[in-house]
Amino acid sequence: MSLLVAAGRFQGRLVLTHRDYLIDLVRTPLLAAVFLLLIRHNERPDLLANGLLAPVLMGVWSMAMLISGEVVDNDRWLGTLELQIAAPVDFARVVLSRVWVSTTISLLTVLEVAAVAILGFGTVPHVPHPGVFAVALLATAVATAGTATLMAALFVATRTARTFQNSLSYPVLLLGGVFTPLDRLPEWTHPVGRLIYLSWSSDLLRDALGPAAVTSVAWRTGVILGLGLLTGAGGWFLLGRVVRLVRENGTVGLR
Repeated sequence: MSLLVAAGRFQGRLVLTHRDYLIDLVRTPLLAAVFLLLIRHNERPDLLANGLLAPVLMGVWSMAMLISGEVVDNDRWLGTLELQIAAPVDFARVVLSRVWVSTTISLLTVLEVAAVAILGFGTVPHVPHPGVFAVALLATAVATAGTATLMAALFVATRTARTFQNSLSYPVLLLGGVFTPLDRLPEWTHPVGRLIYLSWSSDLLRDALGPAAVTSVAWRTGVILGLGLLTGAGGWFLLGRVVRLVRENGTVGLR
């Protein structure tokens, strides 16, 4: 807990100093306005849940990817990466703590999208199943932090994280059913999409915004958490291996 508090304070200072960390909190309301305008222009109120959820999940995912990459790239640039790796605390715990704090901050996108819908479009989001929605959102945050830990391991091993950041976001968001449900995509994408936790998260969150009863909540939430914890465990293991490798090669701070 003390490590999480210290990481939170450190990450909070970085967010205030490097405003790029907040770009997704600025971009999300604009994306929400675009989606809601499209829905209103095409007179498709049945797609309201999609228009509300897409910018939220995009913001959560993008911010986690940004932070997990910048944790490494910025620390290299600031010259603090070597100090963190040399510290007695496991580097993976430091990364996970910082990513978790940033992922928690990214949940502010829920309030931003709701504010855009209410103030900009006069639409009050209705959540027929608030308990399911809250559980699904929390499970999504946990899975996002786990996946970001795996990405951070790749970022440590590479000279720059931006190639991964720029190439991973939209394919994962598309296959994760963020823009449209996975079952509306070509059938060959379904096996791949179901390996991405976002496909389960987006479906469960959409169902929570619908009037019909939500089925298999425990199972679907377990899949989200399972995929997130699996990638998080893989990231923890890989991060430890990579840190040992860069220590042996003396390439910790190389860009």
